[in-house]
Amino acid sequence: MKVKNLLLVICAIFIEFLRDYCFININLYIEYLENLGNGFEVFNHTDSLMLLILGNFKLKTLIIIKWILSLVFCIAFFELGILFSKFNFDLESHKKFLKPYTLGGLILLLTSLIIYLTGKFLTIENEFNFYFVSLEISHLVQSSLYPISFILIFWSYNLRISSS
Repeated sequence: MKVKNLLLVICAIFIEFLRDYCFININLYIEYLENLGNGFEVFNHTDSLMLLILGNFKLKTLIIIKWILSLVFCIAFFELGILFSKFNFDLESHKKFLKPYTLGGLILLLTSLIIYLTGKFLTIENEFNFYFVSLEISHLVQSSLYPISFILIFWSYNLRISSS
């Protein structure tokens, strides 16, 4: 295994961990603030480091931070896929990879956004259902699963074509 590939894998694992750590703790803090605002006696389960960072933010700001982090993690994993392609494919294959890879990611994000916005026009129960479907689609692009699966599909497709 090339050292560059190993570093990309280690970087992907670290970013996955960081993403989970951030979102789990932001969600815990949001839940704490919502329950506190509703008059419940609750305990804050947010990690102390994240509480230090998030402690002064209001609920609306935390939601904006989640949206921004979602975009940051999408871009990070998208870039990891591009780097992997650049390191492992020849220039022609790399260029062929970029267009469908970019288009596929944008289609998934747009689909997620459309499903999310569609849910806003429905009853509260259906809104949550649409939200969770939208969330799972966006999670795909915000994780190493998107570049890994796309690279494997692209590689196997090109391998099949070259062997025919």
